[in-house]
Amino acid sequence: MGGSGHVPRAQSPERFEMFKSSGAGFTLAEVVLGGMALSVAIAAILGAYIGQLTLNEHARNLSLAIQDANRVIEQLRQQNSPCAGGTTAPTAVPPTGVWGTNWNLWLDNAAGGGGKSLLPTPAVNELLILTCQNRDGTAACVSGDNPIRVTAAVCWRHRNRTIGECTWNGTNLVADETLPMPSDSTAIDSPAMLTTLVTCR
Repeated sequence: MGGSGHVPRAQSPERFEMFKSSGAGFTLAEVVLGGMALSVAIAAILGAYIGQLTLNEHARNLSLAIQDANRVIEQLRQQNSPCAGGTTAPTAVPPTGVWGTNWNLWLDNAAGGGGKSLLPTPAVNELLILTCQNRDGTAACVSGDNPIRVTAAVCWRHRNRTIGECTWNGTNLVADETLPMPSDSTAIDSPAMLTTLVTCR
């Protein structure tokens, strides 16, 4: 036949064996160890991320709870400036409405405090407790006390945990003064708690 075609040479068995035994690639043990190290790193990163999310949620809820407590304190100050008609001492009773004498219901009512802030289902997962005491905080306030010491505390539920001096009865939050708190007082305590003296003038 004519032409000068080039015929490739076959690889020698010796060269194939050299490539095969050169140690290229990872052993099974190395792959398993690498996978384990990667899993540990991913778990640590996810744990830190979830922890940061939880802290952010708690900070947001605390801020909203303090805002709700502040709304009640501001309402108390407004309704006692000046004194209610014909009185010379402050009162810790909410304004007249369907909520009666319950500040928690006043806060949750659109016509009262405008509604609670903590979501979801704030009517269930948030509870405001107002404690009225004498000036020194040694006894409950009585008619004629001037000034009065009022404490607005907010308890709430966060990730199946109850924040504040309250208990969860399976349906609602309930104030519980018997619970041990870091800085326990005779009022209901909470991280979201405001205390002030109120007088009328």
